[in-house]
Parts: sequence; structure tokens; C-alpha cells
Amino acid sequence: MIVGGLAASSSVARTRSGPRVGWLASIVLFGALPVLTVIALFAAAISDDSIATDLRQFYGAAEAILDGDNPYAATGITEWGGPYPYPPLPALSAVPLTPLPFDAAGVLVMAVLVGAALATLRVLDVRDWRCYGLALLWPPVLSAVQTGNVTLWFGLAAALAWRYRDRLLASSTSVGLTLAVKFFLWPLVVWQAATRRVAAAALSVVLGAGILLLSWAVVGFAGLVDYPDLLRRLEDTVGEDSYTLYIVGLDLGLPSVAARALWLAVGLGLLGAVVVLGRRGDERSAFLLAIAASLALTPIVWLHYFALLLAVVAIAQPRLGVVWFLPLAMVVTPGSGHPTPFETAWTLAVAAVTIGLAVRSSVREEQARVGLRARADVA
Repeated sequence: MIVGGLAASSSVARTRSGPRVGWLASIVLFGALPVLTVIALFAAAISDDSIATDLRQFYGAAEAILDGDNPYAATGITEWGGPYPYPPLPALSAVPLTPLPFDAAGVLVMAVLVGAALATLRVLDVRDWRCYGLALLWPPVLSAVQTGNVTLWFGLAAALAWRYRDRLLASSTSVGLTLAVKFFLWPLVVWQAATRRVAAAALSVVLGAGILLLSWAVVGFAGLVDYPDLLRRLEDTVGEDSYTLYIVGLDLGLPSVAARALWLAVGLGLLGAVVVLGRRGDERSAFLLAIAASLALTPIVWLHYFALLLAVVAIAQPRLGVVWFLPLAMVVTPGSGHPTPFETAWTLAVAAVTIGLAVRSSVREEQARVGLRARADVA
């Protein structure tokens, strides 16, 4: 009887200790580890003189604008060795940073980008705190913070466009601003049109074009005529460092024409799926595929671009699940700079599986919603 009592007490103790161990493990994995990782990222950036590496081109172009010079004639401000490659808006946005020394401005921008990543999840109503910690462990997110690029702002803009999709001005402004910064998330305009938000699609284009022209007017339209040639030179110089299906095709030995056809076929296929799903009323899945099409159709993709998967995963699964862990597998991926064929294929495979599972979850949710509505109609 005493032995039975002791056994029962031991069982109760184990039962009580189980949740406590799980709670502590969650605190370590989703709380302490992300905080330490971000601190280590900042420390490494400071010690290696790699603070916000891509910010340097915005910062240098902003200084040129303040000096009355042509920002597209500035030299020594980009990693690729060429002129400033963006439209004027990012450089104009960096003007308020120029009173600060570059390192101080870079640390500030990196800190703000951490906030932008977390804000993306908050905008998309992610309530599970573990998702916030896990997001800060994603290699693409860490790369986006370290480079000080615009990718996390694009992710936040996409999140706002989704959340306020039924508000004409808010949705159109979110998409239009991205078009004025970089012609990258243009498939979201296709999504707007496919989901019968034609006015929003038109306004996004008008706002994007208007803001773009206004920003170029501020710099006296410097570099506007030669800008398409600048983009071609950029792709020729760094395009082979990208994580694209075109590069995978070349790695497999395909001729350049065939590799480019493969790349375009997949990208346009995703865009077609956006239209089909959007017309059917599955706007959530169509939106996820619009972001996938953005990644698939851009000719230059580096690791930080995949930080856009934050919006994809958060929209499809706002609570912690397997899909939240998949981007961690990109840890083998260098941020940029001559990835091996394995690294290119692996990175794209991880992104494809992540998007695929997110879309499957979204489709199932849509089917369940339609089923409930049908049963309610019958009742």
C-alpha cells in the first residue's frame, strides 16, 4: 500500500514536471535563443565592419542628393561596384540618416528592421508568441536585418495590403509604395485585379507611377534615361549569384535559352494560378502565390528576399506549426556571393516546400469555409 502510494506520488510529480519542462524549453528556444542570436548578429556586424551593408548605397546616394550631385554617378557606394541601382525613393528616405555617422545609422536601421519583422506578424494577427521568436531565427530574416535592405519593409507592406485588402486607399498605397521603390511585388497588382479589386489595382499602379515620377523629379530626373541599361548591367554582374530557377537550369547544363524558358514558365505558371484562384474566390491562396510569383519572376534573388515568407507563413498559419520551422533549413545558404549548385537548389527547394505547405493549409481552410457555408445554406 505504501509502495502504491509512492508510485502514485511519483506519477503525479512526473505529470506536473512535464508541462514545466516544456515551458522552460519554449522559453529557451523561442525566447532566449532568438534574443541572443540577434545580439550576436549585431555584435558580429560591428566587429566585422558589416553593419547594414546594403544601406551604404542608400546612404551614399542620399549624401550625393544633399550635395546637389547625381546619385547615379556616385562611385564606391555599392557592393557590386556599380552605381546606385534603385529608384530615388530609397535614397530620399535615407536623407534623415545622413547627420549620423554611417555605423550609427546602420545600427539604428538594423534595429528598426527587427521591429519591422515583428510588426509584419502583428499586422497579420499572429498571437502565438513563439512564432515571433522563431521568425528571428530564420536565416533570411537575419540576412535582411544585417544587410539593411528594403525586403522586410516589402514584407510589412504585403502584410498591410492583405489585412486592409478591402480598404481601397490603404491597400493601394501599400502596393503602390513598393512599386515606387522597386518593381518587385507587381504580382500583387495582378492579385488585386483577379480578386475583382480592379479599382485597387488601378490605383496601385497610378500611385506607384506618381510617387516614382515625383521622387525622380526631386533629383532632377538624373539617371532616368539610363536606368534600364543600369539594371541590365546589374543583372549581368551579379545575376549568376542569385537563387533562381534560371541559375538551377544552367547548373543542370541547360542552354541559357532553355534555362530562361524554365524560369519564366514556372513564374508565369504561378501568376496564372493567382488569376485562377482569385477568380474562384480563394483570395488567400491567390495572395500567397502572388508573393511566390514575385520571388520566382525577379531575375536577382538573394537570401534576404526569402524573408517575404514571413507574410506567406503568417497568413496561412498564424499559430506555430511545422511550416514555421522549414525556413530554418536555409542555414546552409550564404547571403550572396557565388552559391554552389547545391546551395541554390536547396534554398529554392526549402522555399518551394514552405510555400506549398502554406498554400495547402490555406486551400484546406477555404474548402472548410465553403463546406460550412453550404451546410448553412441547406439548413
